[in-house]
Amino acid sequence: MKHSYHKSDIPDVLIRPLLEMLMLRTRTSLQLLCYAILLTFCGVSVFAAPAPPKRAQLLVKPPLTYGFVQDVIPTLSRLGCNQGVCHGAAQGKGGFRLSLRGYAPEIDFASITRHLGGRRISREAPERSLFLRKPLLEVAHRGGKVLDKNSDEYRILLGWLEQGAAGATGKEPTLTKLEVFPNERTMRPLEMQRLTVRATLSDGTIHDVTHRALFSTNDIAIATVTPSGFVQQKRAGETAVLAKYRDKIAVARFLSPYPQTIAKTAYPKESNPIDTLVNRKLQQLHLSASPTCTDNEFVRRAAIDTIGTLPTPEEVEAFLNDTAPNKREKWIDTLLERPEYGQVWGLKMGDLFVLRREYMGRKSAMLFQQWLAEQFNANRAWSQIATDILTAKGETESNRQGLFYVSRVPGKSGSPYWVRGDEATSEMIAQVFLGNRIQCAKCHNHPSEKVTQDDYYHFVALWSQVAGSGENTDGIPESIANTDTREIQHPRTGQKMEPRPFDRVSMVFTKDEDRRVKAAEWIIQQDDFARNIVNRVWARCFGQGIIEPVDDIRSTNPAKNEPLMRWLCDEMRKHNFDVKYLMKTVMLSQTYQRSAQPNPTNRIDTRLFAYYPARRLPAEELSDAIAQLTGVQDRFSGMPVGVRAIELADTEIPSVMLDTFGRPPRVMPSDTERNCNPAMSQALALLNSNEIQSKLNSGECVLNGLLKSGKSDSEILDALCLSAFSRKPNSSESKTLLELLKTAPKREQGWQDILWALLNSKEFLFQH
Repeated sequence: MKHSYHKSDIPDVLIRPLLEMLMLRTRTSLQLLCYAILLTFCGVSVFAAPAPPKRAQLLVKPPLTYGFVQDVIPTLSRLGCNQGVCHGAAQGKGGFRLSLRGYAPEIDFASITRHLGGRRISREAPERSLFLRKPLLEVAHRGGKVLDKNSDEYRILLGWLEQGAAGATGKEPTLTKLEVFPNERTMRPLEMQRLTVRATLSDGTIHDVTHRALFSTNDIAIATVTPSGFVQQKRAGETAVLAKYRDKIAVARFLSPYPQTIAKTAYPKESNPIDTLVNRKLQQLHLSASPTCTDNEFVRRAAIDTIGTLPTPEEVEAFLNDTAPNKREKWIDTLLERPEYGQVWGLKMGDLFVLRREYMGRKSAMLFQQWLAEQFNANRAWSQIATDILTAKGETESNRQGLFYVSRVPGKSGSPYWVRGDEATSEMIAQVFLGNRIQCAKCHNHPSEKVTQDDYYHFVALWSQVAGSGENTDGIPESIANTDTREIQHPRTGQKMEPRPFDRVSMVFTKDEDRRVKAAEWIIQQDDFARNIVNRVWARCFGQGIIEPVDDIRSTNPAKNEPLMRWLCDEMRKHNFDVKYLMKTVMLSQTYQRSAQPNPTNRIDTRLFAYYPARRLPAEELSDAIAQLTGVQDRFSGMPVGVRAIELADTEIPSVMLDTFGRPPRVMPSDTERNCNPAMSQALALLNSNEIQSKLNSGECVLNGLLKSGKSDSEILDALCLSAFSRKPNSSESKTLLELLKTAPKREQGWQDILWALLNSKEFLFQH
């Protein structure tokens, strides 16, 4: 059998001593580059090569025989042939179609060896196969030249053809583990590191698959990676480099400190392990921490983050006058017992559960959101809330959690009731409770996660029993049950899908058993379940998660601070998923209590919480804050007077202000629907909208009471600033505003202008 000589056949023992000797004698950039080229050809790494694992003796050299699944498909992925912009597109390219990123090997094998009478390969003269000549550009190819005869990729593809171009037998060992070495490295800018990727198969063997892995980086501005696995640090910062082989991904972290020296005294006293872990990451990157925020800043910040409501002037003054050393902890405890705490989380979860009148009726949306608020106010464990929702059955009037399954868009196939479709329900469960976005896997293997198309439909089968019943004439079921006996079939293969979770562990069910019970138990035991709720709580307190996007928890999207995430998850499990406990723990940390003002040594940081991240208030909370500052309540169509925006469960209630400031439409179970970014339309709405002007001119406006109270102008200004900013005006502000007041045609008009200026200020509009 023909076998071409391969660079990896050169033993390290012959080359490494020579290279290391030369490296010791020379240090110029050109010389190092030359050695790097030689190194690449020889398959040896001299750039801080990782120590071999203890089981290195099990490593297997490249096989003399090539398999379609383990060799050819990864090679096509590495060349980009099966990507969406090439032959992996829905209709293929140039009459040649491959499955996207190789999710369906049987389709690819047929396209290569059977389609068009098998004209793409030549068994008599494999090197003359159109399958090779096109990417070599020996024949016209719209994709250009993507293959070289001296490359590993050509050797693999030609070797497979020479060995008969066999397809998958079904008996090949499966890939059980993928590792990348080194998996963590601190480097200087422009320094390089070669990665080694090793795959463990189900037969116990370990293969070096570096030359078949697909590499990418999460931030090319910080580090780049070549197709052969050479990482170059571009500038200071931290990022992740991904190595993908078949259906698994391994992650390596690369970090480079900023070129500045930070004293150890640059970090405030630590309150709990959160501070220790955050400061450790800051020290690694040479970033300092901002000082502790003032009491005025904290009393406002804590109130907004816990109850979505501004503190009253009376609450602010009581807090400022409290001399107890633990007054911040007492203030947090007070806020967590307020009913608005549950309303804020009910609103948050209502967004994720797409509670919308068009989908389930206004009454059902309100009842479910109120139930969610009640659960959070009762401080029920998040694991218990999730279990109640996922396993809900019985009458929806007395078991309101069952309304989770009620939706007519998209509806369940063949059901006369408004019950959400099996696939949409499964996608929502994965995203809301695990932070896993599995929608891509509906059509093909997930491009950046371990979930395959098979995994997707196995997971759907766990939730396919849900059915509605009752006599409700508007289509909304009066009861939820697990009576649907239809089975889920794979759309590509027609195979009946066994109900099982993403880790592919087989679950055994009796004939009438409710599969959701075991499925819910599996979900709560997953690490992603803890990471997901921890990330949402952290994002509520900081405006951004430890993982971003907040609801995208996957191995290829690592946490900004993995030790911090692990500690918080451990704490969450120890305290039985107590959300209030976690919020209090976070808010008591010095990390949370830092000033929102960056300093020259940490200004560049936007990810690692060196200072408190300022951000604009969400739509509902800003609307309520304006109503509170002006004293004029909003009136929403069809809702009682006095209902606040954070209590609304129907996003179709008309409100120009809420829509302008980013109220989510609730059509997707994702945090990305809500937009808190400032925009020109928002500034115009605050400056001259009829809604703002009507509040200022209303007889209910707070100014009327203040002007009639007999208070001096200075006292009125103090009251307004306490309400808007949780602080009194400084001497400069007071002098300027009171002087402007004297120039107004009427005192009342002057105070309206001052109030208008306060609610248009950044200090009022932003959480800081």
